[in-house]
Amino acid sequence: MLKQVIKLTTQLLGLFFLCLASYLVYREVHHIGWHEIYAQITRLPVSIFFTALFFVFLDYLALSMYDFLSLHYIGQKIQKWLVFKTAFISFSITNTTGHSYIAGGSVRYLFYSKAGLTEFQILKIIAFESLTFLMGMGIVLDICLILSHFMHMSVMKNYQHILDIGAVVISMAFISYILFVVLKKRQFKWKNITIQSPDLSLTFKQMLVGAGDIFSASLVFYILFSSHFDVSYLHVAVIFLIAQLIGISTQVPGGLGVFEASFLYLYPHTEAEKVPLLATLISFRVLYYFLPFLISCFYLLITGVMHFIFSNNRHHSKNN
Repeated sequence: MLKQVIKLTTQLLGLFFLCLASYLVYREVHHIGWHEIYAQITRLPVSIFFTALFFVFLDYLALSMYDFLSLHYIGQKIQKWLVFKTAFISFSITNTTGHSYIAGGSVRYLFYSKAGLTEFQILKIIAFESLTFLMGMGIVLDICLILSHFMHMSVMKNYQHILDIGAVVISMAFISYILFVVLKKRQFKWKNITIQSPDLSLTFKQMLVGAGDIFSASLVFYILFSSHFDVSYLHVAVIFLIAQLIGISTQVPGGLGVFEASFLYLYPHTEAEKVPLLATLISFRVLYYFLPFLISCFYLLITGVMHFIFSNNRHHSKNN
């Protein structure tokens, strides 16, 4: 009963934040014609488009390292191609639809169960990857916040004291966690389930992989952003990461609308800059989220159809 209440509450909160974000975005852009935004997107240089696409590809390679680390953590080894394929499909779907435990778990169960992994092992993979993502987000955000303090960024000057507090909190969290891994490494037991905390070497690999993923994603956004605005990466990265965290925390699938509304609110811009800013946000959403999602759906559709055809052919062959 409690699980159902929590699930319903989470869904209602996600719906509330989605409606709120939609209203805020509408209030910002209702007077702007979609043809203006479309024209701005189509003026994007081809070189910028392909550079951003290249870093999207690199980021999904980094995401596959989540699975390799997780498999190492649970002591399993699977064919590299299968890991790359599973990671790409799983992350492209969860990045767009959210609900990593449902969507991501289903995709991983579909592929990894055939390789001999149990349901509990797949759950450990998902939990380990969630921790890796949070560590990567924390590292990149912490570095950006610390640097922003010394650079006195004008973009976020009204929130500098909040950013400084955030940097201290994140730094203390990392120090505490590393001390825990070094000094308190142990097994957690619950009923018949035993979970081993990762060692220091694996923890640092988590930080490196997670940070590489977050940095690549922010770089994709900055490449698109810099084609319209002459602003340093650090200025954009801080707001990008904060907007991403807000989008994730609201449980809205892919932070759709929430990320965009947060960025529009946090990034100071003039009325003339609104169209290129919206063009950047939409271009990033299409390249980083929708395009990989469509590729994965197309692959699953084709493989599903092929499996159905071959199964029918085998069935007819046996009957004959």
